[in-house]
Amino acid sequence: MTSSADVAAKAGVSRSTVSQILNGHGHRFRLDMVDHVQTVAKEMGYRPSIAGRALARGTSDIVITLLPNISLGPRLRELIDRVTDELAAAGRTNLIRLSSGDAQIDEAVLALRPAGLWSVAPLTLEQHSRLAEAGVNVVDQPRSLQEAVDHEIGAMQARHLIDRGYTAVAAAVPVDLREQPFALARERGAHNEFRAADLEVLPTIRLSLERGSTRATAAMLPHQSFGVAAYNDDAGLAIMAAAAAAGREVPGDIGVIGVDNTVASGVSEPTLSTVDLDVRFSAHEIVRALLQGQPTAPDDALDALRSFVSIVDGGSTAR
Repeated sequence: MTSSADVAAKAGVSRSTVSQILNGHGHRFRLDMVDHVQTVAKEMGYRPSIAGRALARGTSDIVITLLPNISLGPRLRELIDRVTDELAAAGRTNLIRLSSGDAQIDEAVLALRPAGLWSVAPLTLEQHSRLAEAGVNVVDQPRSLQEAVDHEIGAMQARHLIDRGYTAVAAAVPVDLREQPFALARERGAHNEFRAADLEVLPTIRLSLERGSTRATAAMLPHQSFGVAAYNDDAGLAIMAAAAAAGREVPGDIGVIGVDNTVASGVSEPTLSTVDLDVRFSAHEIVRALLQGQPTAPDDALDALRSFVSIVDGGSTAR
């Protein structure tokens, strides 16, 4: 394996010069020397050690994205892609890690010395404290804000159903425990909006979303006309399939609205009404916070996010 000493010997410079040039301090040297050292390093296949660079600088160029143990919908994947691209443009490498407890975070901090960490799910106070002691800039959405956002999504779904003339609502949420922190807030948002309008709230439909579960879901559908505020588009499409299996009409008898604006929502028959989240704003704010060291959400964060959430009208609620 080629070392910095090998590069230095071939380039005819000191090992310290090689280290400084290849670790972002080329401005201290003549341009011709920088070009020469970089060319030799490339020819020899040498890359600076991430661990070594982290030791020298205190932090690495790595930012860690910590993902909770939930299903990754298309909007979350798009958000991660946009964050990764913006970080790359700023000279940072985004490392994706699945969260499996505190030990995983400790390993990332101690071994990689990340410049920052973005957690998709809120971290605990203990985790925040541990990361702060390690000098890691942490960006996560406060749990209260995450719940407020999901509550607003459910309320938006309910308002859309009310506008379409549905006088009763049932939330449809997956039974998967991983989704519950988000699903429960959306369910409450839809329920509260219907109760505020003095309309009927029906029992929640709990979906397994497993192959062959359509008929079991069909058996859970209330016999009356009602609207469904589905946790996401997968749940919404499952309700539409169950309605078809039960001989129920969508949207005449049952109205359905999902969340995520997936490709599948636009090619179903009828098309699925859904809530679209423009992730460009969120990605930009996440990267700004990581690079500028502003880990807390602004006071008007929910109002700002509302302007980037919209209803995509589909045939599933077009009464």
